[in-house]
Order: sequence, then C-alpha cells, then structure tokens
Amino acid sequence: MHSLCESRTNCAMESDSPLRWVRKTVFGVTQDTLAEIGGVSRPRVSRYENGEGDPPFDFMQRVRAEGRRLNPDFSADWFFEIPSDRADHVRAREDVQ
Repeated sequence: MHSLCESRTNCAMESDSPLRWVRKTVFGVTQDTLAEIGGVSRPRVSRYENGEGDPPFDFMQRVRAEGRRLNPDFSADWFFEIPSDRADHVRAREDVQ
C-alpha cells in the first residue's frame, strides 16, 4: 500500500502533503469539512495529512467523488503527488458556487 506522502520530495513546497494540498487548493476547506466529506474525524484527517497512516479506501472514494464534482479534471494521482503545474488547479469550487 502506498503512503499518501511516501517521499518528502513529492510532498515538497511548503511541506504540503498531497492530501493537504487537495484539501486547501481543490476544496478550499478546513480539516473539519474534509472530515465530514470523507466520513472520518478531524484528528484522523490531520494524521493522514501528516503521513501517520493511510486513509481507508472509502474515505479516498468520497474525497475523489467530491473533487470530481468540484473540478472535472480532478485526478486521483493528486493523492500521491502534488501536480507540478499547481497553478492550473486552483480552487475550482469558486466556479461551482
């Protein structure tokens, strides 16, 4: 099983983990809100973002579904590596509202 942040190089820039980057950039929400979306507690989201364990499959499915709702270009790869062209993926949620 792959960790969300196997390599600190992949997580790079401002020490963001890929999940933290997805939460902040794609969703633009707090850990509490991502916890609601994923069906887990806020402390669990914090642990996942800090590389302390891997989120369960159902959490990943829920987050991916919401990501695709907000941004049709959402990629599950973003859970493992922050896109190098990050500027192209700025909060699609603003367009949805």
